[in-house]
Amino acid sequence: MILLLFIPDQTKFDDASASWTLLDGSGSPLRSGTSALMDIPRADRTIAVAPVNHLLFIETALPAVSPAKRDALLRYAIEDKLTIDPSTVHAVVLGPAADGKHVIAAIDKSWLRNALGWLQQSGIAPDSLVSSATAIPVNAGEWSVAIEGAHGFARRADGFVYNFDSGSGHEPPFGLTLALKEAREHPAAPSALALQSANAGLAAEWSQALGVPVKPATPSPNHHALLTASRNANLLAGEFAGRDTGSKWLGLLRPALIAAALIAATQFIFMLVDNFRINNQRVALEQEMAQVFKQAFPAAQAIVDAPLQMKRNLEQLKSERGMASEGDARALISQLTQMMQSLPGAAAVVALRFENGVATLDADLPNAELENALNQAVAATPNASISRLPGTTGSSAARVRISVKAGS
Repeated sequence: MILLLFIPDQTKFDDASASWTLLDGSGSPLRSGTSALMDIPRADRTIAVAPVNHLLFIETALPAVSPAKRDALLRYAIEDKLTIDPSTVHAVVLGPAADGKHVIAAIDKSWLRNALGWLQQSGIAPDSLVSSATAIPVNAGEWSVAIEGAHGFARRADGFVYNFDSGSGHEPPFGLTLALKEAREHPAAPSALALQSANAGLAAEWSQALGVPVKPATPSPNHHALLTASRNANLLAGEFAGRDTGSKWLGLLRPALIAAALIAATQFIFMLVDNFRINNQRVALEQEMAQVFKQAFPAAQAIVDAPLQMKRNLEQLKSERGMASEGDARALISQLTQMMQSLPGAAAVVALRFENGVATLDADLPNAELENALNQAVAATPNASISRLPGTTGSSAARVRISVKAGS
């Protein structure tokens, strides 16, 4: 569906209402009305329509550059056509005109910001903004003239619009007379004027006064189609560019993105809580270890690493009382290894263990020569002994057990 939203002709929009028309997908009107913004229906595409008297139309030559560079030069191109600071004006190129010139629509930035802000407060972001004059059809070579209360305008086929005060009585508006005079001097005078007015008698009087054929015209029944088809006349360009496809998809995905953000935030909070709990447990455990260490070793002056200090002190106590420690195990196994490496041949180690301060190694000896050499090595090692395992004989192959005991 398409929503046509007509911005009211005023400068403040605090409590303003707006006229609107809702169209179906084919552009046919479904319903219309005048409502506060919150009560206006929403649609897939929204076209805002600006009052034509808030726009100034300029006809000027532009350099043959890319559209991006051309838009950047617009302010300087129209500077001599304005009586105000160009920086306060938002300008858009509507299309080509005669003699290689271009038609430019200019609108006051302050008014445009107020109007768009008023719409956005109610969640309405128009896809495009067009002039209300776009709804007036124009035949080639002619001008269409419309009178709207105290204001009137004449529109050319290229989109250029002359704004003027409608005046009073049956005489043509002075602004329209000046526009026709200027057009004849170029020359670009229209072949006829199509006057949209409820007073059909004005056509004959204006024709005689202006010196150009004036014919009565009725409002076009397809003015909705003219507004919806006016994509090239979109005033939302540059800093006022409307939402694009990406932002529409972002709007559709916003609920899912919010949900994902909430899940991530919740997960992060849970992680912080877990880290806080684990850190508290670690601190409590360290304090408990330090307390146990103080109780076991009251003479200790400082506690830097309670587990490591506890281990070292325990090793020292074992050594002082003649008990085996991990250091003893490494030393005894090293002695067994040295004995096996001193043999003139290779022996097959079957088992190696350390228990109750005694390191024991079981090995298979392939011949008597190795057995004799091993007996000599054991005899030269303090606290070492060797024996044949049960079931072995004095043959050339024997399984022996070498034991080395810790201590003196």
